[in-house]
Amino acid sequence: MELFAQVVLSGLSLGSLYALVGLGFVIIFKSTSVVNFAHGEMLMLGAMIALWLHIDLGVQFHLAVLAAVLLTAALGALVEVVAFRPLRAAPVVTVILATVAVAQMIRAGVRIVRGPEVSRFPPMFPTEPFSFLGVTMTPLGLGIIVVSLLLVLVFVLFFRKTKLGKGMEATSENPEAATLVGISVNQTFSLIWAVGAGLAAAAGILLAPLIIITPDMGLIGIKGFIGAVLGGFTSIPGAVAGGFLLGVIENLAGFYIAGSMKDVIAFLVLLLVLWVRPSGLFVVGSSGRA
Repeated sequence: MELFAQVVLSGLSLGSLYALVGLGFVIIFKSTSVVNFAHGEMLMLGAMIALWLHIDLGVQFHLAVLAAVLLTAALGALVEVVAFRPLRAAPVVTVILATVAVAQMIRAGVRIVRGPEVSRFPPMFPTEPFSFLGVTMTPLGLGIIVVSLLLVLVFVLFFRKTKLGKGMEATSENPEAATLVGISVNQTFSLIWAVGAGLAAAAGILLAPLIIITPDMGLIGIKGFIGAVLGGFTSIPGAVAGGFLLGVIENLAGFYIAGSMKDVIAFLVLLLVLWVRPSGLFVVGSSGRA
């Protein structure tokens, strides 16, 4: 039982990062009806920029982290202006292909600047393990879960309680009506893409100490996408819950079946959910809310 709890806790730590990435996917989709497949590259850029600022330039750790999130958010807004806004009236497939092209360009650009370099980023929390009720854990693993949950909570409260957040929601529901009441649709869409990119950057920085940073680490964004689909791609709480669930499922499969099966299991679960419940596990009714 203690071993099972250990595997689940580790899965929750990984799943919290999937939840952050999935949240970014969902807020962009709910607001603009676009699945942004450059989102994983924003995760990679967040980690790369933080690494460059802190390790290469010697910027203080927390300032480097904050600057990396803000710079990545600014790039997300730029992607909206350059790659999405001119194609707003284009077919959905065209816009999705444009985001794929942006992802490839970002990845290639980082590889040109940094090369295929692999690097590690210092952890935000201590890594010395400790035991609690027979379960071994680290402050880093617990810190990742707590920070991810706090970021999710802050965003949900912002989206539902603040005037700006409600304006963003109104724009996503009816852009024409939002324009009539004085809301700038262009500025709102740019802000939404910036928030999504900032969340991805935060996930990349939290993930960086756990893996090796490379230009291809953005591929993990696909897991966030799967988690969001698993929970419900039209529901913010559902997407977050789906990310956590995917992390736990992956870890259990990797431990009890085979480590090489983790990715296979993730996609099998996705196919099963799409077959049985296409709207997602945590979506109730037709409104798209959990």
